Order: sequence, then C-alpha cells, then structure tokens
Amino acid sequence: MIKSTVKSSPDAILFDWDNTLVNNWDPIFISYNETLKKLGLKKKSKEETLKNAKYSLRETFPNLFKEDWRKARKIFYKTFKKIHLQKIKPLPKVEKVLKIINKKKIPCGVISNKDSDLLRKEINKLGWKKYFHVIVGANEAKKDKPSKFPFLLALKKMSLKFNKKIWYVGDNDLDVEFAKKNKCFSVFIQNKIFKINDLKQKPDLILKKIETLELYI
Repeated sequence: MIKSTVKSSPDAILFDWDNTLVNNWDPIFISYNETLKKLGLKKKSKEETLKNAKYSLRETFPNLFKEDWRKARKIFYKTFKKIHLQKIKPLPKVEKVLKIINKKKIPCGVISNKDSDLLRKEINKLGWKKYFHVIVGANEAKKDKPSKFPFLLALKKMSLKFNKKIWYVGDNDLDVEFAKKNKCFSVFIQNKIFKINDLKQKPDLILKKIETLELYI
C-alpha cells in the first residue's frame, strides 16, 4: 500500500467495473478474437486485447475495423452476450468493501466503458444493484471515459457537484486520467494487467488490494 494524504472520508465513491470490481476478461477476449476470425483478421494476444479493452467499443472499433466496424460490433456483441453472465466473477473481497461503503452511507456508483445495458445485466446478475446509487455505462453520455461527460452525468444523477472529496477508483491509466480530468480523488488498484509504470499521471492513492480501501473511508 502506497499512502497519500487522505484528510477526510469521501462524499462519494465511484468505481470502474472490469478488473476493478469484477473479472470478466475471458468473454471480452473470446468475443474479440471471434470477431477478428469472422472478418478474416489475425488474432491478438490476450494481453494486447485486454489492454485495449479499457476504451469503449464505440471509441475503438471504428479505428480498428474501419468501414467494417458496425459488422464487427454485431459479431462481438452476439458472442459476448452468450457467455458474459456465466463467466463473470467478483474480484476477492470486493463485496465486503461495497458493504462497508453502504453501511457508512457513502454514496457509491459505477462509471464504466462497458455498454450500459450489459453493465446493468452484470450488476443485476451479482445482486449488487443495492450498493450503487448511480450506474453510467458506455453510450449513455455524449462521449465515454476519459471524457468528462460520463462523470457529469453521474454527478447530475446523484445531485453532486465537482469536488476533491469525490473518489474515482480504477485499475488503469485511463481511469487515473479520467479522475484527474474531473478534479476528483484518484485511487489506483494495482493489478497484473496494468502496472504502476503504465501510469502517465500520479494517482492520489495507490493500493495493492481493493480491500485496503476501507482503511481510508
């Protein structure tokens, strides 16, 4: 755990979803490579696929698949929808942290670059809707993370204003950029896919495991 100056408890805590609260990488990897296969393109490694998955599909597919991007989107989602609810797994101790946040009556939510309908289905599958005051997925705001628009939408739904006591917790450099852009408190959870050295900006708090978050709230 790398400490920082945490002066007081947060007014709200907003989380990324994939690789922050849950492990659902297999469906993403399988669906992406099935898309490449159907379009006659070379498969990607798991590491390369997952590192690109931090961006929303509407941001990446037009660049990756050019004029075939809508066809690629259809193939990807057809495959993904068949398997994602069966394979999703909470990361260790995550629900314990959510319960603590709920008990402390700290408003909590999710801002993710996963399609909003699929995100809500995964949250419902785990029975976690009760923990979240707000859920914002890809395609709900004008643009997706790291744009400010998903954050503005979340604040509007929660009747909150910009301030440093709103925390954003994520697992990669895009999440840190998103937090910094919105002038909120950035919490980075170390993981096997995204390393501290991958970060272009310094988070306000770096944790080795998500369960240590409870020490600061």
